[in-house]
Amino acid sequence: MQDFLFVRMEKRYIRLRFSEILYIQAEKKYVIVVTQDKAYNTLSSMNHIEKRLPAELFCRIHRSYIVSLGQICEFDHELVYIGSRKIPIAEKYKNVLKNSVIILNGDNGSDHSENEISKTT
Repeated sequence: MQDFLFVRMEKRYIRLRFSEILYIQAEKKYVIVVTQDKAYNTLSSMNHIEKRLPAELFCRIHRSYIVSLGQICEFDHELVYIGSRKIPIAEKYKNVLKNSVIILNGDNGSDHSENEISKTT
């Protein structure tokens, strides 16, 4: 599997490694791919990008946001924190995010994977 994608900027294609991407934000008919150093605007839809990104590395948390799971510092019921950036989590995507990451000692004690972890320790 490739560990990068190309973003079209004007007449050029710029390679970005998945590990460089912090998050992706929809802005009208464009998407903004945000890295630590720069933001890349490209004409695309969030649905198209979501289908192209590896699900084990990225998670859609809002109609307008896809985040890199490896870049998340913390999250709560309302926000994902990536560095100093606060990104909203839509109600519809809360469980998607929780199911995309490993959570120890989570809020839901009946979660099967959490029970298995506690039995082995």
